[in-house]
Formats: sequence, structure tokens, C-alpha cells
Amino acid sequence: MTVREIRKNPFTGEVVIFSETRQDRPDRDSSLCPLCTGSEEVPTFNKPLRISNKFPALSKDVEYRKYKKDSFYEKTSGYGCCELIVYTDKHNSKFIDLSVDESMGIFEAWMQATKQLSSNKNLKYILPFENYGEDVGATLLHPHGQIYAFPFIPDYMKKELEAILEYRREHNKCMICDYLFIEQENTDRIVYEDENIVALIPFFAKYAYDMIIYPKRHISYLHQCTRSEMVSMLSFFPIAIKALNKFFETEVSYSLSLHQGPVNSEGSTAFHLYFKLHTPQRNKQSTKLLGAVETSTNTFISGILPETAAAQLQKLML
Repeated sequence: MTVREIRKNPFTGEVVIFSETRQDRPDRDSSLCPLCTGSEEVPTFNKPLRISNKFPALSKDVEYRKYKKDSFYEKTSGYGCCELIVYTDKHNSKFIDLSVDESMGIFEAWMQATKQLSSNKNLKYILPFENYGEDVGATLLHPHGQIYAFPFIPDYMKKELEAILEYRREHNKCMICDYLFIEQENTDRIVYEDENIVALIPFFAKYAYDMIIYPKRHISYLHQCTRSEMVSMLSFFPIAIKALNKFFETEVSYSLSLHQGPVNSEGSTAFHLYFKLHTPQRNKQSTKLLGAVETSTNTFISGILPETAAAQLQKLML
């Protein structure tokens, strides 16, 4: 019997997902792509397609239950949802090769999933994302993304929301809106801007070339965006990824994730939506490896200032 559960660290409040079923994933036949049209998982393809993850970390088939013993042993069943989004029927293409109209279908799948999954009151956070490249753990070449739906608000987002709500209580304003206003006055860390979005390397970046892409308008969920705002986002992603490839003179691994407000939770509309484009690449030869300080304390050490990294990329945003 395999175990799938979520355990809480009583000393930090962080949670860890355990899913032994992922250890059972078979080695795939490299000559067969499970996401190509005609496969068992994708019999036909007309537009970006949601399919179930065959080896999920979290599952709706698990009964949602909570357990607590003493002050130290608290866990829930591994309840949640893990899906794949198949972007295209073209196996050898990439996300950055898709037209805006094609990638708009990906947004539509993300929005549909967010609305459907949020109707389940046991789910609290929905994270659409794409991993590309071995250095971020991508195992399938066919263009695709994923959606995770958690029965809790992940620790990073929980801390972020707490700070945003506290700022709103003190100032009666959106913390991210105010942050963007100040960044736009300075521009040292801004790598791209149009009438709808601002992309920047944040003042507090852990990884040297990570970018955050914010809509200028206060929006909590993707479905609240106008088409013009979505076009700005979808037009920028290939520009940013190609700029990183050009700067590092290699095809970088990256993760692109959509951070929306929590669902079925108080204060969710205070959250200001953003995308995070993460790459572990730190120079042309190597990626950022985590050392003892980082793995033991979660205190990152960066070899370059965000302002320097932004200046290097600004001229490549063509």
C-alpha cells in the first residue's frame, strides 16, 4: 500500500507532501511520447487539453481527513489535485514558439481549472505552472504545464498574504500596487514595461535572474484580466525566455508559475496577481547550487545584485 499524506512541521509551521506513488513511476519508453496525439492519455487534440497526472503527489480520490496527536504530529490525507496541460500537438515545438492565440488557450485552461477546482471548499490554493529543462525537474519534452490544487495555502504564499493583509490594515492600500509605483519611479530593476504589465528582478531576489511579472491593475485572479492584459503577458514570456537564452548563450531551464489569490479563504481579493519566471542559471557555465547555509537555514546567498542583473537583461528585451 502506498502512502500519500501531508505532514506539518510543528517547529516552523511548514508542511511536506509525501507521495510514495511517485516512486512507482515507470521508466518511459523514450521512443513513445505519452502526450502526443493518439496516445492513451491524449487520444485527440483540438486545443490545450487538461488531463490527470497518472502519478500525482495529491489526489481527489483520497478521502479528505485531518489527524493530530499531541503537539508534534499533525497531518492531513494527501488530498488535492494534480493535472497536466498539454499545450500543442506539435511534439518538437516549445512554449516560446506558440503564437499568442495558441498560448491564449493555455490561459483559458488555467482559468477553467481555477474556477472548477475552487468550487471544492477543501481546496485552498491553485498553482498553474510550467517546468522546462532538466535543471528544474522536467521529464517530458512535449510542451506541457501542470496545475496543483492544495488543501492548504503553501507557506511562501501564506506569509506573503499575511504581509499584504497587514499592510492593508495599516495603510488601507495594496502593498504590491505601492511597491510597483516605487519601482517604476526608480526603474533600476525593471526589465520590461508596457501599458499593462511591469516585469522586474525584485530588490530581494534569491536567484540572480528571477523575474516577477505584475499586471499594473490590481487583479487577484487570471480570469479578471482583460484580453489586452493577457496579450501583454503572453507576448512578454517568449521575449523574456529568449533574452535569458541569449544572455547565457544556452537554452536555460526555467519555471513559469502563476501566483493568484487563495481560494475559499478570507482576504484573497487583497492579493495582487503576478507571474514568476525562475531560472537557476547563474552564469554561462553553471546553475545555482544550494549550499549548507541555504539548505539548513533557507537563507540564500546571491553573487549578483538585482540591479546589475536587470541592467544586463534590459538591452536584450527586444
